[in-house]
Amino acid sequence: MKFLDTSFLIDVIRKHAPAKILLDDLDKEGPHISNTIVAHEFLVGAFGATNSEMELKARNNLLSRIIILDFDLAAANRSALIEADLRAKGEMIGGADILIAGTMISRGISTIVTKNTRHFEKIPHINIQTW
Repeated sequence: MKFLDTSFLIDVIRKHAPAKILLDDLDKEGPHISNTIVAHEFLVGAFGATNSEMELKARNNLLSRIIILDFDLAAANRSALIEADLRAKGEMIGGADILIAGTMISRGISTIVTKNTRHFEKIPHINIQTW
C-alpha cells in the first residue's frame, strides 16, 4: 500500500493525465492509504472553487476510495521525533508534512506518492514516488 499525498489527489481531481495513469496503475496494486491531514488539505481547496458544492462532492468521492487513517497518539509520537530531528539538523519542513510522515512511519508505510520531494526526502525511511 502506498500513501497518497495532497499534491497527487489534486492532480487526479484536475484530470492531469500522468496522475490519472498512475492512479490506474496503483488501483491494480490494491487499496490506497492517506490520512485526515491530507483529507483536510484536499477538501479546503473545494471551498474556493466556483462551484464549491460540486467540487466538494467530487473530492469526497475520490477520498471515499482511500483508506483514511486518523492522526493518533502513535502518529503524534513519531511526528514529534521527526520534528525534533529536523530542528536539530536545521532542516525544518512544513508542519502538515511532518504529521503526514509521522502517520506513515507509525503505521509501517514506507512509500508516499507526492510531488513534494523537497520536504519528504529529508525524512529517513520514506520512499517517494512521483509522476
